[in-house]
Amino acid sequence: MTTRIPRNAKCVFYATETKIREDGTRFAGREQRSTTFREARQFLDRLDVPGGVSVWRASSNLTDTYATRDADGSWTTLNRLTGTWEPLN
Repeated sequence: MTTRIPRNAKCVFYATETKIREDGTRFAGREQRSTTFREARQFLDRLDVPGGVSVWRASSNLTDTYATRDADGSWTTLNRLTGTWEPLN
């Protein structure tokens, strides 16, 4: 699925599939850019694979981790105030 990102987008979500080789090393698989977290989450849920979602913000020009999807389908998000991972409903 191709998502058009507006040229003046304030933030972009990157959903990336996590693949694990037989020797245990991890690498990135398929990726999608989205304008909303909902689209990024649906991308990984449709693939039914573990992965992560990061967000790029134009104000800081930095990319930060936003949420991760485990192999069992559960989602966790990083609480920036406490620095801990919490379940995402």
